[in-house]
Amino acid sequence: MGADLAHASAWTLGRAEERLFRGLDGPGAGGVAARLARTLLFDAPVAWWLGVAQHEAFGHGGRARELGSSASVHLGSPWGGRESFASFDPDGLSNEDLLRVYTGGSESNGWTATRLERRLVAGDTMHPMELLLLAGSRFVTSDYVLRTTPDPRREPARFFAEWQGGGDVANYLGFLHRRFEPTAGIAPGGSTHGVIRQWRRLRRQAIWNALDPGAWLSLAAVGGAVYSGGEPIRPALPRLRGRTFLPVLSSDWLPDGGVASLEILIGPKSASGGTIRQTDRAAGPADSSVEGARAGGAQPPGAARWMAFTMRRGRGPEGALGAIGAATERLLDAGPVRLGGEAEIWTRSRHGPGGGARLRFNAARGLWRGLFLDAGVKSDGHWPGRPAATGPFVLIGVEFPG
Repeated sequence: MGADLAHASAWTLGRAEERLFRGLDGPGAGGVAARLARTLLFDAPVAWWLGVAQHEAFGHGGRARELGSSASVHLGSPWGGRESFASFDPDGLSNEDLLRVYTGGSESNGWTATRLERRLVAGDTMHPMELLLLAGSRFVTSDYVLRTTPDPRREPARFFAEWQGGGDVANYLGFLHRRFEPTAGIAPGGSTHGVIRQWRRLRRQAIWNALDPGAWLSLAAVGGAVYSGGEPIRPALPRLRGRTFLPVLSSDWLPDGGVASLEILIGPKSASGGTIRQTDRAAGPADSSVEGARAGGAQPPGAARWMAFTMRRGRGPEGALGAIGAATERLLDAGPVRLGGEAEIWTRSRHGPGGGARLRFNAARGLWRGLFLDAGVKSDGHWPGRPAATGPFVLIGVEFPG
C-alpha cells in the first residue's frame, strides 16, 4: 500500500507540474535554467521526502503494526535534514520481530523501486518526480550503509551511539547478532568480530545495490528532460531480440542476514516484432495511440507487459541464504479481470527450505479499474515486500495510477 501511495503522490504532482509549466520553460538557456531550478529545488527534495514518508510510515510503522505493536511517525520538511522518524512499542516483540521492524524502512523503499522499474520495462512513461522517486528509493539502502552509518571498525563509539539512538543499520546488525548470540555485540570500545563481518557483507551488498542500472537510467532521463524539455519521459532501456529488458540490482536485509538480489525484467514484444512502448492505461500513465503506434505497434492480446526472474544470494551468521523466483503482471485475462502472480522458493539458515506464492486478481477495465485482490500463502522465512506471517494471506487495494 505504501508503494502505491508514494507513486500516486509522485504521479499526481508530476502531472500537475506538466500542466502548470507547459509552455513556460521552452527551448534555450532560459528554459534549461528554469527546468533545472524546478528539478533541484522542488522535484528532487519532494521525491526524496515521499520516499522518506513511505520509509517511516509504511516501512517501520507498517511492519510494527503488522506484528501487533503500536507505532507513530513524525515527518519533517522536504527541505530539512534528518527530521523524520518512526517510533514503536517494542514490548511483546521477539528478536526476529524487531529485525523485521528495523529493516522495514529499507525494505519498503527497495520494493517501491523494483515496482517502478517493472513499469519502466512495461513501457510506462513517467514524470521527473516519479523517476526521482525510483532512484531515491533504490539508493536508500546504499546511503544508509555507505554514508550515514559510522564504520564500527574505525568509529566504534559513534557506531555504538547509532545503536543506542535507533539507527537502522546498527540496530539491524545488533539484533541480528543477538538472534544467534547472547548479546548484541556492540560496545563503545568496539564491536565483536561477528558484527564486523556482517557489516562488511552489508557494505559489499550496498555497493551492488548502488550500481542498479534502472536507477541510473532514470537519473539520466531526468537530466535529458532538463536539457531538452518534454514530459512525461520514457527512459531508453536495453533491448534483446525485440524486447526491452533490465537487470535490477538490489540488496535486502533479511532476519537471517543480508542478501544481494538480481531480478531480470523482460518487457513485451509487439505483434509486428518491435518493442511495445505503452498503450495500456490499466497499468499506468500512457502515451496517445499515435505515440504508441510509433513505438512499435499494438501489443498482442493477452501478452504480459512484464516478466521477472529473481535470484537472491547472501550469508548470515548461521550460513548461506538463497532464493529463486518468478513473477508476471499477466498470466491470463478473464473478461474485465486480469490475473497475475508470483512465486519464490528459498533456503534460510534458521528455517531451512521454504517458499511462497501469490495470485493477483486485478480489475483491468470498467468502473473498478485498478482495484486488486491478492491471495497468497507463504511458509516460514522472510519474503521481501510481502506479509511477514506464515500461512495464507489476502490483501485488497488499488493500483495507482489506474
